[in-house]
Amino acid sequence: MREVRNLPFRILNKTPLQAAREVFPGTLKISVILLIINFMIVSCGAVSYNCIDPLGCLEISPGSPVVIGAILATSGEQRPVGAASLQSVEKAVAVKGDLLGHPIHLINYGTDCTAGSAITGATEFATYTNLSAAIGPTCSDEVNAATPILMDAGIPLLGPAINSTTAYALTTQVLTAIQQVAVRMPDKTLFIPRQALLSALGLSR
Repeated sequence: MREVRNLPFRILNKTPLQAAREVFPGTLKISVILLIINFMIVSCGAVSYNCIDPLGCLEISPGSPVVIGAILATSGEQRPVGAASLQSVEKAVAVKGDLLGHPIHLINYGTDCTAGSAITGATEFATYTNLSAAIGPTCSDEVNAATPILMDAGIPLLGPAINSTTAYALTTQVLTAIQQVAVRMPDKTLFIPRQALLSALGLSR
């Protein structure tokens, strides 16, 4: 039998894996080594997320907001509808409060209910790397013009927001879908898989 009297002194100058090999035999040794590795990973905070989503993942750092957008009419004949819809979007965000411990930040682009203004808004939104999804626009012609631009950027656009009731429902749908697909890490970093979010909203690129 192997002498163990001086073993505690011999393992002081060894790594945890070397010490485990000294002390534990066979399959027990393997189990102990795996436990040690797991403990070392957790202790060192070496936790990472491997994003395999085809469209990539939006990474939101701890304390940073989940950003959603609204493209709604703020001028022209549909201005009253757009203004009421924006209030409903803001209300839905306020009711939700936060997403997985992250605040929700709303940005709005005002249009005049024409395809041209919607294209301008969608083009601007497509440059926002932290934008998770958008609601609107107000008019159906705007939706047809804006959707391809945002979809090419991997940003879901859910619309049209034809009235305040619809705008509230669309916002709630977007926030619920984000919460369903988001991956929250131990340090509170949030990852939102782009393609998974599109699928959760019933959209396809």
